[in-house]
Amino acid sequence: MVGTLFNKGIGFITVPIFTRILTLDDYGLVTTYNSWVSIVSMFVSLALYMAVRASFIDLRENVDDFLSVITTFTLVYGCIITAFVTTIMYILPVAVDVGLVILCFIQSLASALIENVSMYFMMKYRYKARTMIMILPNLLSTIIAIILIKVVLNTDRYLGRIIPNVSITAMFGIVAVFYALKHSEMRFNKYYLQYGLRISAPLILHGIALNVLAQSDRTMITSIRSASETGIYGLIYNFSMIATVLTTALDGVWIPFFTEKMRLGAYDEINAISKKYIKLMTSAIVGVILVAPELVKILSTRSYWEGISIIPPIVLANYLIFLYTMYVNVEHYYKKTVFISLNTLAAAISNIVLNLYFIRSFGYVGAAYTTMVSYLFSLILHYMYARRLNKELFPLKQFFMPTVCVAMVVIVFYAFEDIRLVRWVMALVCMIVVFFTEKKWVKSILEKGI
Repeated sequence: MVGTLFNKGIGFITVPIFTRILTLDDYGLVTTYNSWVSIVSMFVSLALYMAVRASFIDLRENVDDFLSVITTFTLVYGCIITAFVTTIMYILPVAVDVGLVILCFIQSLASALIENVSMYFMMKYRYKARTMIMILPNLLSTIIAIILIKVVLNTDRYLGRIIPNVSITAMFGIVAVFYALKHSEMRFNKYYLQYGLRISAPLILHGIALNVLAQSDRTMITSIRSASETGIYGLIYNFSMIATVLTTALDGVWIPFFTEKMRLGAYDEINAISKKYIKLMTSAIVGVILVAPELVKILSTRSYWEGISIIPPIVLANYLIFLYTMYVNVEHYYKKTVFISLNTLAAAISNIVLNLYFIRSFGYVGAAYTTMVSYLFSLILHYMYARRLNKELFPLKQFFMPTVCVAMVVIVFYAFEDIRLVRWVMALVCMIVVFFTEKKWVKSILEKGI
């Protein structure tokens, strides 16, 4: 958990640096490139890391062999698809930078290899190893990027952010391959590969749809409006994900706990803990909304400040991600990956359709609200299907009061947007209440997990 917080914190802390040493266009191009990596990674990885998670249920005695087989397959498949795409782009005239596309595929393949091993570490409770493989690539690439942009590059400074990411990620991808192959001599097993692809293949569509939900806004804003608007939207979006950093961090503890309790049929215990989990995340969301304007002003130059008005819908979108992920975990446990993909795809399509009108009419502000609506649609779909699988888990009433609380805070945000004292006092009161009511539980998580 601390590793995830540290890893995400690096990105957050360096926002004011990169918004100052990159132009709005450079920052927008980097944001768009990162969107490419997120989408391409799903094609290259085939989402096999999710099969690693499932293997700890069905292949408990052979997870090392399974990891070796899928890592070998990912490496070979990734190299083939990279070579194929590169060849096609050199043969056919394309309107995009071929060099950036090649870098994108290299980084995507390396990320896929790292993700396989990272999931293995998480399910094994190898927290120190997982922390290192999460922190070091981001930390090293960020340091190198700052030096490269400030000292070496006078033009095309966006490359100073992209090239270090690719180089360092590739290096750790190689380390991940050596680790996976070191612990098993098995390189190919038809049953393991079929098992992994049967679980993961439908999730490719899910992953792509998720990335379309998360990233298509930026690509469409760049295309329909301008890279400058993408830069503003990207900054606010990244800032608004502060609260989800806690969710991502706790997932490393929640998923193994949830999987084990599901195997034992301990549904009441899962529901009891989930109430505290929801309360903790609701408080984080409330805090982010209330203190956001001042933090954005600290993190960026004045040219980005106009984006402060879209903080509430973007933060609410991230809150909805947290809520629907709880139902997605149920679908994962029952291996209903096809339905996960179909539900998420429906929400992604709705986002694109809404964006076509609202971005053209309202720019990045329209994108913020279409994102929120699309994630709400996704929550409804995943809730309906997960409840069909298991009616005892996560009743909707658990989410009613927390959601009402967040909605009321949004009203406070707009009513007192220019009166920071009111908002900050409310945030402080919220933090104190949560600290004293859930102190023992949070301490328990830090000491021995959920």
